[in-house]
Amino acid sequence: MPKRNDHILVLLTSAPWWVSIIFSAVVYVALAFLAPAWLENGSAVGEGLAQTSKELAPFFGIVLLIPAVLSLIRDWLSNYQKRY
Repeated sequence: MPKRNDHILVLLTSAPWWVSIIFSAVVYVALAFLAPAWLENGSAVGEGLAQTSKELAPFFGIVLLIPAVLSLIRDWLSNYQKRY
């Protein structure tokens, strides 16, 4: 049987909601602070990549929070169905 290549958002949706929040925070910190520090080495390409990384960090942070909401809704519906 071939391997399934699930998208990261699908994997985060099937995980508990807090996993997505932690993953989102780690990606945000990496893109906003760590990557620019590693990329700012004096070259024009490195400076451009560092600036782009800083600008894209909030976008990726928010996009990676969407599975947390979906996972929370999935858990809520699952618990609701168990009660009734």
